[in-house]
Amino acid sequence: MDRSAGGATTVAQEFLHDLGHSLATLSYLVEAVRADGSLREDTRRRVDAIEQETHRLLGAVRHAMSPGDRPRTAVVDVREVLEQIVSLVSLAGETTVVLLPGKPVSLLVDESLLWRMVTNLIDNAVRAAGPGGRVEVSAGEERGVITVEVADDGPGFGAGPAGWASLGLGIVERLAEACGCGFQVMTAGSGGTRVRLAFGVHAKGGSE
Repeated sequence: MDRSAGGATTVAQEFLHDLGHSLATLSYLVEAVRADGSLREDTRRRVDAIEQETHRLLGAVRHAMSPGDRPRTAVVDVREVLEQIVSLVSLAGETTVVLLPGKPVSLLVDESLLWRMVTNLIDNAVRAAGPGGRVEVSAGEERGVITVEVADDGPGFGAGPAGWASLGLGIVERLAEACGCGFQVMTAGSGGTRVRLAFGVHAKGGSE
């Protein structure tokens, strides 16, 4: 048995345990703030967004603490998930993030994995576009392939500000493999970067 690997696993589990407690405490604090009847409407929307994200993170932590569990696949309304993510991101920064109009799209997938992939992609796009920039999110279906795309009007792949971008894309690539979906990075029409997830295909796309 690799004791170092076992020790690392224990440390990770302990960290997740403590993180779960902290998130639960944060959830209680958010509920207390929401009870304040003097909150302005825009502040209340932000508090509601914090509450939604806290509950989602709690669920992700609990899932991560049960590594033997299989992915919880279900039929997911993709546009509904994208709307929730775009709404949260729009409240948190100065970059314009929009979900482009489109037809309803459903997908059999683990919603938590879809959420993680899309939030990482949008976070990278927002960082590249910067304050005053624009990020467009879209979803569609063609010939049995469901796509989710995130495009920004930033300086282009690899030319944006340093940060967590490379780590975020690495996470997306790994999760895409777990979901059996394609992952492709290309140049957007605006000169920025467009990233596409393609569900229903098993070959991973490369960079263009």
